[in-house]
Amino acid sequence: MIVIGVDTGGTFTDFVFKAGDCWGVYKVLSTPSNPAIAVMEGLSHVAGEKNKQVIHGSTVATNAILERKGAKTALITNKGFEDIIEIGRQNRSWLYDLGFRKDPHIVQSDFRFGIKGGILQTGEEHEPLNAAEAREVIQGLKDLKAESVAVCFLFSYANSCTGHT
Repeated sequence: MIVIGVDTGGTFTDFVFKAGDCWGVYKVLSTPSNPAIAVMEGLSHVAGEKNKQVIHGSTVATNAILERKGAKTALITNKGFEDIIEIGRQNRSWLYDLGFRKDPHIVQSDFRFGIKGGILQTGEEHEPLNAAEAREVIQGLKDLKAESVAVCFLFSYANSCTGHT
């Protein structure tokens, strides 16, 4: 089996692979209109029809965040935690710069939604999800024409089967 790491970047799509005890590197030009084309081309070159395990990462996503060129993104989280994504820390090099202004956040405040409902760290349901609020949020996302949505509920990993649909 060949293990292949793929990084889809804006200019190049890079492949690092291991076949047995041998390591290799391969690079192709990225295809921004359809990144899968470059990925498939590189996988074909590196492994052909051989059995392979693929691990994928993308600097395209990182660059989109850094350059503020990503999709219009919304955030859904627990009610009361909508702004936690923007709260800063005091370990900043510009702590005493009176002229400092934060860059606009990647998720605008009007694209952040909180819904009642909660899971404890033990996985037990603390407060049932408010389905009516969830439907209102979905309508709000449509009205705002959100292009992507991050759903981040506290301790949701501890209970993946709450019975909500």
